[in-house]
Amino acid sequence: MLGNAKGVFSLYTDIGLKDIEFLTKYKKLAPAAQRELLEYMRYLLCKQYKRELIIAVFHNKLINNLLHSLLRLVERDEIDIPQVTRRVMQIKELYYGLFEKVHNSYAELIEDLDSNEAVKEFGRNGFANLEQAIRSNHVGRIKMEIIEFYQGFESLARHHGARKIIAV
Repeated sequence: MLGNAKGVFSLYTDIGLKDIEFLTKYKKLAPAAQRELLEYMRYLLCKQYKRELIIAVFHNKLINNLLHSLLRLVERDEIDIPQVTRRVMQIKELYYGLFEKVHNSYAELIEDLDSNEAVKEFGRNGFANLEQAIRSNHVGRIKMEIIEFYQGFESLARHHGARKIIAV
């Protein structure tokens, strides 16, 4: 019983003065205003989720370094397909690991969270094309798909990174 009390006490120690002030004001609102506030908070959280997802995936230094090293691997006359395959799998695991980490942290807060389709679709299509090219063992196609993936990745990083998210 004491262990449970410690857990409950810990929950309350995380609440600060601003949290109490917010909850007090929230309770004063009419039910319709409470619904509006909750909808607005959901909207803000969704915007923040999308921004964090873009930053986590497309502005990740490790993914960028792996992509640059992948480009260097295919710039050679003779490419090592097993090494290219390993590098693509590393990038894929990291990409989806970062995606899942951010998605899961917000899915706990937002009911029916819509996953960011731009990030999801880019990964799904890009990695499918890369894997298909690698299976073909056609060096020219592998190089082309890697370059296309890199360019698409950079384009999304620039396009979404420059956006300012403004709540209305």
